[in-house]
Amino acid sequence: MLGQPLTMTQTDDFDILLTVNSHGWTNCFLSVKDKKIDLAITHVFGDPYVDLINSLSTLIDGQDNVNFFWYGEPGGHKFEVQKNMTKRDWVTVSIFEFGESFHEEPKSYDLVMDFEVKLKQLVTIFYFQLKKIQLLLQDKQYAKDRAGNFSFEMFHQFERLVKPYISF
Repeated sequence: MLGQPLTMTQTDDFDILLTVNSHGWTNCFLSVKDKKIDLAITHVFGDPYVDLINSLSTLIDGQDNVNFFWYGEPGGHKFEVQKNMTKRDWVTVSIFEFGESFHEEPKSYDLVMDFEVKLKQLVTIFYFQLKKIQLLLQDKQYAKDRAGNFSFEMFHQFERLVKPYISF
């Protein structure tokens, strides 16, 4: 993880890489300016892609803030995304780490990253990472130990919402 958290910087120097691994795991690599984090996400306690899709869809539909959790074993990360009230096309993304297991209520959160990015950029980057996974899972060999880790139906609903939203 990071030595010191990245705190409130406004940037377009932001990227994400989602890698769906076999047997119920995903890695999410986030890069903001010169800070990088790697999140190991389990699919055992829920569907992290559905949580992400629901959160982004809610923001596109006009909600001001969302929270979602990506669990590890043990612990995980909490994402808080809040629209900037003066610049509505920007959001603050705060990522917190917690150490408790899934069945325990987190007692404390440690800030890992806190930054502002345009909502359209955040949605675009996540959409294309999910699209990449959807396309790769059409290959039978690739999908062999991964297919149960992705909701094609939810992705297609998300795609219908996102395409008009991200058109530049």
